[in-house]
Amino acid sequence: MKYLPIWWENLFQRIKRLVREYEAKNWKGSSINIAVWEPDTNPPEMLRKMVAEEVLRDDNANHTYWDNRTHKRLNQNFIELNTWINIDEFDHIYSLLIPWEKSILWLLPIASWANRNDINLENKWYVRNAPAYDLIWTWCEYLWEQSDIWPIYSHEHFKLKISNLKKWKLPRMIVTVKPWNPCPVWASRDEWVELIEFCIKNNIRLVNDWAYTAVVHKNHISLTEVAKDYKELDWIELLSMSKTYSACGWRLWVAVWSEDFISELTRIKWNTDSWVFWPLIVWMEKYLETEYARIDAKKTQELYKKRLDILIPIFEEAWLKLACPSDAWFFMLFKNPNFIDWEKIESSEEFNSKMIDKVWLVWVPFVWSEINWIKEQFIRYSACYNALNPDNIIRLKEALSKVNISY
Repeated sequence: MKYLPIWWENLFQRIKRLVREYEAKNWKGSSINIAVWEPDTNPPEMLRKMVAEEVLRDDNANHTYWDNRTHKRLNQNFIELNTWINIDEFDHIYSLLIPWEKSILWLLPIASWANRNDINLENKWYVRNAPAYDLIWTWCEYLWEQSDIWPIYSHEHFKLKISNLKKWKLPRMIVTVKPWNPCPVWASRDEWVELIEFCIKNNIRLVNDWAYTAVVHKNHISLTEVAKDYKELDWIELLSMSKTYSACGWRLWVAVWSEDFISELTRIKWNTDSWVFWPLIVWMEKYLETEYARIDAKKTQELYKKRLDILIPIFEEAWLKLACPSDAWFFMLFKNPNFIDWEKIESSEEFNSKMIDKVWLVWVPFVWSEINWIKEQFIRYSACYNALNPDNIIRLKEALSKVNISY
C-alpha cells in the first residue's frame, strides 16, 4: 500500500532525465551542458592532502559517530571569512555545522510548529521567494502545510519588496535565497532592514539560504551582517562551503542564527542525523585558520568572473537578452526568447527542449512570478561551464550559430 500521492519530478531531476535521454540516442557527452550547477574543479590540493592524511591516521575516533565533539572554530572562521563578523563578540548569535542545506531546510517547518493544529497560531503560512530550488514547498506538501510564493519581479531588478507580500496572510516563516539560484542579484542592507523590521513587527521567523557563499560580488550584504544588530529577530542564515572550495560532495555548511530558533532546531536535528565525516571537520577547521583559505576563496570568485566575462558576450551575440546583471558572478539569467528559427515558443521549458533537440545545448528553464496574469519565463546558465577551455568555446559558438533566436 502506498500512502504518498503520485509525485512528480523536480526541475533538476527533469533536466538530468532530458540529458540522459538525448545522450542515449546520440552518445555520452554529446550534449553541451551549460545547466550544470556544481563546480568542475577540485578542492584545493593542500586541503585534500590534509584530509587524506587524517583519514589514514590510525585513530578509530575518525570513523565513529562524532556526537559532542567540538567544531566551534570551524564555524567561527567560515562565518568570518564570508561576513567579516566575529560571532564571539555577540552573546545572542550561535552557529552549527550542518551536512548540507537540504538536511536542514526540511526541519525548518517542523521546528516552527508545522502541522500542529492544537496550537493557536495566527501566522499559518510558510513563504519563500521564487523561483528557487523549492525545498520549503516540497516539505510543506509532505507535511500538509500551507505555503505561498513571495513574488520577485524583473522590472524591480529582482529585489525583495515587502509591498509584494500578501499582507492579509501573514506567514510563520519567510525563506529567502539571496543571492539565489537562478537570479544572481545581491541583497542590500536596506532590503534586509525593511524585511527584518517587518518580521519583528509580525512575529515571523526569517531564513536566508546563501548557497553560493564566497563566490558572490563584494557588494552583497549577508543577512548575518544586518541581523546581528536585532536581538529580537528570530533568524537563520545558511552558509555553504560547496562552491567556495569546489567541494559539493563534502556536504559542509554552517548555520548562524538566533537563540530561540537554534535551540528548537538543534533539538530536532540531534534526533534526525549523525552529522559529517569527522576527518573533513578536523582539517577543514585547521585549513580555515591558514592564509590559504581566503586566498583560495578569492581564486574561486575570480575564476567564475573570468568565465562570465567570456560567456555573456557570446550569448548576447546570439541575441539572448540578460534579465539582470550577473552581480553574483556565478549564474547568468536571460529572458526567455519568443522564437527559435521563426517558430513560436510558449515557455522556457519548451525553449530548453527545442535547443537540446536542435543544437544539443542544455540549460535550466524557470517560471517566475505573474505580471498581469502572465508568468515571466527565464533561462539560466552556469559559470561551471569551462569557458576558459578554447574547445568548449568553439563548440558553444558553433551550436549557437545554427539557430536563429529572437524575441
